[in-house]
Amino acid sequence: MTGRPIMEDIARAAGYSRAAVSLALRGHPSIPESTRRKIAAIAEQLGYRANPLVSALMSLQRQRRSMGGATTIAYLTSHPRSDPWRQRSYYVSMFRGAATRLEEIGCRLEEFSLQGEGMTPARLLQILRTRNIHGVIVAPLPYGETHVALDFSGLAVVGLGMSVHTPKIECVANDHFQSSALAVERCVALGYRRIGFVLSQESSRRLDHRWLGGYRFAVEQFGPGTRLPPLMTERQSELRAALPGWLRAHRPDVVILGNAEAELQEKIPTTVGLVSLGVDRADSATSGIFQDYELLGRVAGEHALAKLHTNSFGTLGEAHLHLVAGTWVAGRTTPGPRRRRAPAGATLT
Repeated sequence: MTGRPIMEDIARAAGYSRAAVSLALRGHPSIPESTRRKIAAIAEQLGYRANPLVSALMSLQRQRRSMGGATTIAYLTSHPRSDPWRQRSYYVSMFRGAATRLEEIGCRLEEFSLQGEGMTPARLLQILRTRNIHGVIVAPLPYGETHVALDFSGLAVVGLGMSVHTPKIECVANDHFQSSALAVERCVALGYRRIGFVLSQESSRRLDHRWLGGYRFAVEQFGPGTRLPPLMTERQSELRAALPGWLRAHRPDVVILGNAEAELQEKIPTTVGLVSLGVDRADSATSGIFQDYELLGRVAGEHALAKLHTNSFGTLGEAHLHLVAGTWVAGRTTPGPRRRRAPAGATLT
């Protein structure tokens, strides 16, 4: 053999067809793992290196042929029918962002629900294989859940948000540390000094305590007056009862809430400023952090397709996290200390 080795050289050395070698080098599940390892070892011994541009193009062409001209990416949801994910505007924005971006690239996004009638993880995998769908975006899990009971081997998978703790996958999420630190900085710039923070322990764990970490880091920069004890009950459902006593004891002049605490807003006096770490619009009446959920969906769509084109299938040894910074929305609920804001019902959206 002279010059740069090609796939036919590997096929001759391994004793397999060129098609089998191609599938093996792409990690395709139709080729036994032992055979894939053998062929990969021979390819490395020969010094074979795939052209990444050609590999990406061929992968896209194969997907388009199999689905009549358009690569399909599965959008995996798991909310129960009693609590549909489409009731939450930020989840809808994530889906819309991913679908729009994939459509711009010439692909399409299709929802598959683990909570559909008669659906099981095994049946869902069979459907995906039958449809020749190998790319998956995992939507945020229902509150309190952190595990997806699905075998992702043979799938190029990307998660939206930080709810998936197991198995370890690549995820696209808001930079929660940056967002809460930015919220504190903006409150200080507006004149607030007694900055309260309200979040349940179970919500904080879901985000690896990144909101809490950003808050604590930021208040340390602005002197002891800003360092109020956060209100962090164990369960989300316990916050409402604990809030009045915490307000009386610590007298914050502004309160920072997570994006799952909207029901607490009406319990905060109008003499206290109000900030949400998850406002759902860039022009929201509520002051806080806009996470740009549609952008998160777009980035997740791009990463899912990139993994598909580079044959990056299966789970990871350690999770990979891609962070998107939040932006401050002035809103109308932080008029400044000692200034009364309008009641929540009158201004919040």
